[in-house]
Amino acid sequence: MAIKEKGRFPEAFGKYQLVELIAQGGMAEIFRAKSYGVSGFEKTIVIKRILPSYSDNREFIEMLIDEAKICAGLQHANIIQIYDLGRLEGRYFIAMEFVRGVDLVTVLTRLRKAKRLLPIELVCYVLSEALNGLEHAHRAVGPDNKALDIIHRDFNPANILLSYEGQVKVADFGIARAADRGTKTSAGGLKGKMGYLSPEQVADRPLDHRSDIFTAGITLWETLSARRMFTGGTELDILLQIRDTKIPDIRKQIPEINPDLVAILDRALQKNPDDRFRSAREFKDALDDFLFDNGVKVTSSHLEGYVKHLFADLIDEENQRTKTQEIEKTRLKPPSYWVRKTGQKVPIGPIDMEKLSGMLSNGEVSQFSEVLREGGKWKPVREVPELAVHISKLPTAEESDPDAVASYQGLIAEVSFPKLFYRVAIAEETGRLVLTRQSIKKEIYIRKGMPEFVKSNIPSERLGEYLISVEAVTEQQRDQAVRVMKGFSGRLGDTLIGLGFMQGHDLFGHLQKQVKEKILEVFSWIDGTYRFFSGQTYQGEVVPLQIGNYALIAEGVRKYTSIDLLKTKFRPRLDKTARRIPNHYLKSDKLGLSAREQRVADSVDGERTFRDLLTMGGSERQEFERAVYQVMYILEELEMLEFV
Repeated sequence: MAIKEKGRFPEAFGKYQLVELIAQGGMAEIFRAKSYGVSGFEKTIVIKRILPSYSDNREFIEMLIDEAKICAGLQHANIIQIYDLGRLEGRYFIAMEFVRGVDLVTVLTRLRKAKRLLPIELVCYVLSEALNGLEHAHRAVGPDNKALDIIHRDFNPANILLSYEGQVKVADFGIARAADRGTKTSAGGLKGKMGYLSPEQVADRPLDHRSDIFTAGITLWETLSARRMFTGGTELDILLQIRDTKIPDIRKQIPEINPDLVAILDRALQKNPDDRFRSAREFKDALDDFLFDNGVKVTSSHLEGYVKHLFADLIDEENQRTKTQEIEKTRLKPPSYWVRKTGQKVPIGPIDMEKLSGMLSNGEVSQFSEVLREGGKWKPVREVPELAVHISKLPTAEESDPDAVASYQGLIAEVSFPKLFYRVAIAEETGRLVLTRQSIKKEIYIRKGMPEFVKSNIPSERLGEYLISVEAVTEQQRDQAVRVMKGFSGRLGDTLIGLGFMQGHDLFGHLQKQVKEKILEVFSWIDGTYRFFSGQTYQGEVVPLQIGNYALIAEGVRKYTSIDLLKTKFRPRLDKTARRIPNHYLKSDKLGLSAREQRVADSVDGERTFRDLLTMGGSERQEFERAVYQVMYILEELEMLEFV
């Protein structure tokens, strides 16, 4: 494929931004692109777009549409994911998963030039993973639970991608055939790359999934030898070799090859489909059994190490480009702003972000004032993302009032956190829960019973410290972002993304975990005070926690409530019978219990005592005993259990 001049990038393309042209063929071009969302969300994707000259070619357009439709239903770790199908500026495109790595052809080409072969165990692992994805496609069913009967028809090394993290992905279902596919192959139409066809494809006989087994056999042969299997002569010569299954003897390329592996290869490359492996799963199992029988265990970590070593130069070049971009970004001049207060005709400016945020804090500028960002248009302050965050930091009327009265308050020692969170949840409360303990203060904002944001003065719970603790960024990167933060969004997370230190989707995931951990940590508190101020809401953007409020309670108990404390609590009731009681607000399936924990809950039958439950663990007695204490505590605090 030819690569075009890249000087025009980045280029806006609808809701996407095209960053780099990866490849261009006769009918379509492939771009690395960016997809953006709220809260600085950013994801690297691939855009496959039809060339202008094929914009009116219905057969190719339908082929692209079919590819998107087929892959949209294939959700599997070993298959490239399709995110979007669209038409923009008269050109159809699909947005798909980006894999940071190389295809198998690139691997084999580099090895052949170095006169080396891919280690046998890695060959088997790569093909096993690819066959796993192929099996998923073959067995896929539609929304009506009807088999889709997908045949890839283009399974070859160019369509097997290896990420630098050791993942294996099958790509390009562009000519795949499915039972309900809109585009039908015309009689005599030969689909697939030359040299990667099955005998029945060449002979134009009916196909089933075993056609892919044959081309997977070709791929295995070539991956073992780092050579093309069918070479020499004209295209007709190659087609005749495939039709007659004139398979070159792999032992001439690799004299020391294990006979068991040769037998696997021979079975995959049988002319008669009935003599091949019956499924991609059976082919995969044969490779896995071969490794097992030879005492070899291979994981993605082994593939990751090998690929990173083989392509260290490419990875270094990519990292160097990233570093250069980071340096250039830090040299960018921060934008200037102009402010126009309500009723004011002459704007104030130009001013920088630091001064503008100060004007917001001291009330000189309100959220209803208008702001012009350099190169942009006049907008209310609340609609400018980098300024809206400063509005959310301003205290509400209740927070500013030292005499504000809490809706309810008390001592943490007198009420458990499961009980407190439970009552807030069933009442679907909205407000601010203020927790204090010595010099520590946390403010948990709750909306309709669900915690959504936490402010904390614990240093280790600051975003920068948290990201360092989970090795998402380094201290140097954090410090560099802090230095330039005021000139950009004013938020550390957005600045880290802007400098290229983090991807948007990675930050989003870390924010979810950090907010949840800040909430769960309070389940370890045994003293302090709580105050709840109804109606006080957080005005900034929030990150959904991806966990229900009742499951959050169970996880808090599981992770932070002391077992010794629970043993002390339940000691007086060891010989009392536990009985489940109905809770009209809550069912136990909302608690997100593990299988062991659910077994405990199901064992509370109104006949067994607490002590009886503790003896039911068998070989897992210690783990089961822990689960008993935790589940009984959760159920009792959430008014789902009583002792009689």
